[in-house]
Amino acid sequence: MLEREILQYAVDNFSDVNGLGIAVNQKDSHTLDLLKEYGFEKNDNNENILEKLFEENGFDYTLPVGIRIKELDVNQDLYKQHSVLWHGFENEGDLPLDQTTLDKQSRMLSAPSLNSYLHLVAVNEENDFVAYCGCWYHPQTDYAYVEPVCTIPNYRKKGLGKALVLEALKRSQSAGAEKAYVISDSPFYKNMGFMQHSNYSFYWKK
Repeated sequence: MLEREILQYAVDNFSDVNGLGIAVNQKDSHTLDLLKEYGFEKNDNNENILEKLFEENGFDYTLPVGIRIKELDVNQDLYKQHSVLWHGFENEGDLPLDQTTLDKQSRMLSAPSLNSYLHLVAVNEENDFVAYCGCWYHPQTDYAYVEPVCTIPNYRKKGLGKALVLEALKRSQSAGAEKAYVISDSPFYKNMGFMQHSNYSFYWKK
């Protein structure tokens, strides 16, 4: 009964002009049946979840000469973090520096759950950010969440992304995490020991 009340509340209060979308584990047949009963229809979007259980000595990596890892300085690194994300994800056009965009980045860096010790960058000899890994962990849970991870094109295939992820996971473990999750199906993560965990499909009610 409570599930139906919660779902009805979500439909009544969180729907917008596009309707309401809910991501559901494909193995959760009970919730799938409930959504279909309420008129939700499956669309083509889905999210794959990978999981890595931490091992005592599972975080080894090497860095190329001239590259170092530093943690993000949320007060000083706004521009550089914005730049490495823009170029690392190969966005088209010039780096946007309008106030709206910078304010959005600033809000992300001021999130209460952001621990700068777990948000790491690879820095070259010119002190430029060339790769980035965001990692999120709350002490009330036993897991970390990895996102986003990117490397600018000229520095790929050097192991920088792997080094940042593994260092972030090692730091997460020292903070109390026992495992980590990432939304991906990429061999990049599987080669670091991430394994298939679950798959979520999206259901929409318009």
